Amino acid sequence: MSPEFSGTLRERVTIEQRIDERDIAAGARLRWRYDGAAWVAVSPLVPAGLTEAEARSALPRWQVVMRKREGIDLRTRFVWRGRFLTPQSVTADPRAPGSLTIICEEQR
Repeated sequence: MSPEFSGTLRERVTIEQRIDERDIAAGARLRWRYDGAAWVAVSPLVPAGLTEAEARSALPRWQVVMRKREGIDLRTRFVWRGRFLTPQSVTADPRAPGSLTIICEEQR
């Protein structure tokens, strides 16, 4: 891992995994399980279609770059500075085999 990459990871996030459960009445109950913490680089993204006033695209979007780690997928959530970021895409670039790039939307 190059020192240039490591030096960009300045934000600390908590990683949580979604647990889907059913209650007694067979209703869905959503819970989150702590899955560790990581150093990441977080940067804002301009929402696509903002000029079209699409409700979904108006949510704040973030790019999260982190060291490659197993178990990061669309059922993951990051807690960063009191914000909940849910991945929309997870990409492993073959040119940077030690890192993951995750595009996230902020939950409201």
